[in-house]
Amino acid sequence: MVNSSALCKDQLQFFTTFGYVILRQLLTPKDLEILTAELDQGLHFQFSHNPFDGSQRHWSRMTDETTPFFASLMEDVRFLTPAQQICGEDVLGIGIDANRYVGNTEWHSDTEHPQQTAVKYIFYLDTVTAETGALRVIPGSHLLQETERQIFSKGIQDIPLQKVPCQAIKTVPGDVIAFDIRTWHASYGGSRNRRACNLD
Repeated sequence: MVNSSALCKDQLQFFTTFGYVILRQLLTPKDLEILTAELDQGLHFQFSHNPFDGSQRHWSRMTDETTPFFASLMEDVRFLTPAQQICGEDVLGIGIDANRYVGNTEWHSDTEHPQQTAVKYIFYLDTVTAETGALRVIPGSHLLQETERQIFSKGIQDIPLQKVPCQAIKTVPGDVIAFDIRTWHASYGGSRNRRACNLD
């Protein structure tokens, strides 16, 4: 029996080569309805003292009893199976969070250790494009090693975010991006309420 949650050979090779892969419409409309409700509830609970007004990012882990669907995604085969293909059978989910992003996110990778193996999923609850906060990645940057990463990290800080050669990934609600945590990524532009979820 074919596991429909598994990455195909071409997808896995693309991820290995470029450090990311796009999983179109991995989430269903019902999934998105529940995620939206839990995001609103979870962030409202965490920031009841500081209601969101678009001036600063709101972020929270979504792993307690008030956000059961969010928490369940760490063991959902749609995420777990590709993570096992990339990281190995003993992969461990370490967290899932919800965000209301504000403004740009500067270039960075999620680890300083070039030998670390991990995958991160990001999915937006709004349509995003290159100019409205879509995830930007630098294909192949996950392959940089110690010296190269140091040179790259220093050099990229001197270039305006939007001038760095990259791939800006347009997505609509339901799409999921999986990327190697060593892959350099950023976002540019966007509304003052860019709703996104990250699963590590």
